[in-house]
Amino acid sequence: MVSKAKRPHPRDAHPGEDAYRGASAYDRWGWGSHCVDCYPGNCPYRVYVRDGAIVREEQAGTFPVIEPGVPDMNPMGCQKGGSWSRLLSGGERILHPLRRAGARGEGRWQQVSWDDALGEIAERMLDAIQAAGPESIVRVGTPGQGGVQSIALAGAVFNKLGCTLTDVQAEINDWSPGIYVTFGRFDPCASNDDWFHSDVIVIWANNPAYSDIPLFHYITEARYHGAQVVIVGPDYSPSAPHADLFVPVRIGSDAALALSMCRVILDEGLMDEGFVREQTDLPLLVRRDNRRFLRQRDIVDGGRDDIFSMFDERTGAIVEAPRTLALGAIRPALRGTYRARLADGSEVDVIPAFVLLEERLRDYAPAAASGACGVHPSVIERLARMVAGGKTHILDGWTFGKSYHGDLMERSLCLLLALTGNWGKQGAGIRSWAVGMFDGMFTWSSKPTPGPEAARALDTALTTMAAAMKAQDPTLTDEILSHEMGYRGAALGGNVPAAFFWLNHCGYREAWERAGWSDPSMKRTFSEYVQEAVDRGWWDGAQQPAPDAPPRVLFEIGGNLLRRTRGGQQQLLTHLWPKLDLVVSLDVRMTTTGLWSDIVLPAAHHYEKPNFPYTTPDVMNLTLSDRVVDPPEDTKTEWQFAQALARVLSARAVARGFTEFTSRLGMPVRLDNLHEQITGDGYFAGDDTVINEMVTDSAATGTIPPDTTLATLRESGYVRFTGWGRSPMALAQASDLAPDRTHAPFRWQTEKKEPFPTLTRRAQFYIDHDWFLEAGEELPVHKEPPAQGGCYPLEMTGGHPRWSTNSTNMTNHVILNTHRGHPTAYVNDGDALSRGIADGDQMRVYNDISEAFVEARVTPAVRPGQLIMYNGFEPYQFEGWRDTSNVEPGMVKWLHFAGGYGHLRYRALHWQPVPIDRGVRVEIEKAGRTPGG
Repeated sequence: MVSKAKRPHPRDAHPGEDAYRGASAYDRWGWGSHCVDCYPGNCPYRVYVRDGAIVREEQAGTFPVIEPGVPDMNPMGCQKGGSWSRLLSGGERILHPLRRAGARGEGRWQQVSWDDALGEIAERMLDAIQAAGPESIVRVGTPGQGGVQSIALAGAVFNKLGCTLTDVQAEINDWSPGIYVTFGRFDPCASNDDWFHSDVIVIWANNPAYSDIPLFHYITEARYHGAQVVIVGPDYSPSAPHADLFVPVRIGSDAALALSMCRVILDEGLMDEGFVREQTDLPLLVRRDNRRFLRQRDIVDGGRDDIFSMFDERTGAIVEAPRTLALGAIRPALRGTYRARLADGSEVDVIPAFVLLEERLRDYAPAAASGACGVHPSVIERLARMVAGGKTHILDGWTFGKSYHGDLMERSLCLLLALTGNWGKQGAGIRSWAVGMFDGMFTWSSKPTPGPEAARALDTALTTMAAAMKAQDPTLTDEILSHEMGYRGAALGGNVPAAFFWLNHCGYREAWERAGWSDPSMKRTFSEYVQEAVDRGWWDGAQQPAPDAPPRVLFEIGGNLLRRTRGGQQQLLTHLWPKLDLVVSLDVRMTTTGLWSDIVLPAAHHYEKPNFPYTTPDVMNLTLSDRVVDPPEDTKTEWQFAQALARVLSARAVARGFTEFTSRLGMPVRLDNLHEQITGDGYFAGDDTVINEMVTDSAATGTIPPDTTLATLRESGYVRFTGWGRSPMALAQASDLAPDRTHAPFRWQTEKKEPFPTLTRRAQFYIDHDWFLEAGEELPVHKEPPAQGGCYPLEMTGGHPRWSTNSTNMTNHVILNTHRGHPTAYVNDGDALSRGIADGDQMRVYNDISEAFVEARVTPAVRPGQLIMYNGFEPYQFEGWRDTSNVEPGMVKWLHFAGGYGHLRYRALHWQPVPIDRGVRVEIEKAGRTPGG
């Protein structure tokens, strides 16, 4: 923390100025940020303290220009960050451990000591381990209220024991399935200043005026610089006034629009053929008889399943497709029919996959597609020409991952970029989210001894191992190797996709099986597909806890399961909660999940502990959030909680004579020295010590400048990353990281011809998996979304709120004054009028699942037939504590249980079913006036 002398007051100040300066006076200041799921976050704030209390925080504005001519990132921050300190003393702040004194959810609490609370928790955990194994203890995956403290430190005990951790990607569903299917990575993420290089910015299913406040200025600056800005969405969102063209697409029909644009590009000769031949799988040959790629195993006895073929126009012969993107002398054909001789001597017709794409696009002429997507043919043509005419960046929102056929929509957007040569260069591409670079967050606990030398030795060992594997196959990349390790590690369990947890223990099977709520093109029942996936070993290690072994203890650390989960209390309180012997929440505030917990533990808040937000390519900085003030006496940081729990668990285990057990993998797990195990025999017991170790490890391995320490960060507040490190999500950026250039992903593909981490080693648009062929989704296609929730006339959509970081700030009194102060939903004025609903009326929102009550915000900016409910309101802010998640069935797409196919395999944060909450069918009716209205 940096200390400064108190700012002097001018002697000649006027009384009003004196009062203002007096209110702003401070004794010292330190660096703060907000380590929550506020993506991309990393806003550096100066936090000012007087008499031991925070008096204000302000945006630092200290970022330099990175690339000459490109605006800097100053000032990063928003109204939530500028009023964050109010949360430290707000009425929802938890200051002491609490034990439930009545029934769950009754709201009666007894203050207890940490020793009493941890003792009860330890006993229940040991009971669960002895009765059902550590897998019956579930820590719910969440980015939550913790940053590095929560992710890397709070889970130390659970990791040692082998408890279940549900995958955060499924829990929050900020997933880009179509990007993953196409590229084998879902996480391309340009630095936000790279938007300035774009000729065309397409904001698609996204509302950055709400969701990216600190960096929205790059869109307006790019526009001033000459870029054309387009927004594609069903409603006229707050981002739309800042665009040159608004394209009002019908809900769920984005694939039809994008594929029609692709058709225009082909019809008008706008395709970048060289890019398509080199970067995509579209030249690969497909057998006409079975619609599968022509593989080496088809041609040669004992051939491989992952080597494919092209027709070389220069030699007039079928040749083996290179394992990298370097084509050499090959000129692969995109059109034509050829004869291939198979290993058994027979012959078969083969065609490039591009031929099948042209056949599919015949159905998407603008006049025909207009009926599906609601966009005029002339607008489709205009937008296609814009995308083909320059460097185009699609700001893809996470709405697609939350839509039933969002994978098809994203695959169609990726195809649009492929046909126009729009990735692997500044100002072009498509974005999702990524973290990484801060490797020290994980290496500190993997080393045999503390210190940077041990970190360098570990890094050298990993480099040597990778080099040995590359020697056997020079086409391997560090990214492909890291992915393969992730696939293998997933089979060991621990971190598991949440879909099986929901299916087996949370009552979702009935909803997923319900006719009409799922994809009508399914040829079998939902359960039959899931069972086939399990029987074929595609999800080994994923069913944890096992179907016949209900969970016993559940931890929510910094998250809010009962607000966040699609289906919410309707599902979890009915099906999961009765199975649990103990529910524990560790948080800075009382959430809805806390209100339904058995024990609630108080965590130190932001500005009360050393910590880091999630490190992202968007901003390229490691940003410090420091301990600027002391935490309340009876609160603990996540790291101190983990250590306290470890000590008590060991003591209680020794008292039971239960000091060791064997994990399900056959490994011994000791219980009598847990604290020593997680802290390196006490070396890392202090928060500053372990945080500093993470920093110095990262410096030693080259991802941040070599002399960086916690002490130097306390001077500067942040430091720019200098290397990608070993994180798969960082390596997925596939570009050199330069100190004086904005970052654009996939340059290693376009410049170095490195392969993509897909089955075909190319951007893959043709998926010949059995299930994809059965579904007719081997290529991108438009499908109508199913009637999730029942046959009702309105489709509910949502988005990230302007007024909160998820639900964190929804009870901040400063922020409450920036909106109506209670839950609202936006409804089209015509839809409201036809139902007798006026602005400010209380509405009943209902479907076949449940109901919720919310105030109407009537506006013509919402599309007819649409209801917008921004997320983030706490369920306890609704009548009966029932929010709109209770009318969401929590459907997942059956096709995402597919596996055993190249990159369609589970690894942490990647390929898996995720819940859907866009396009849920509802009806509304007037239910009275809002209290006080």
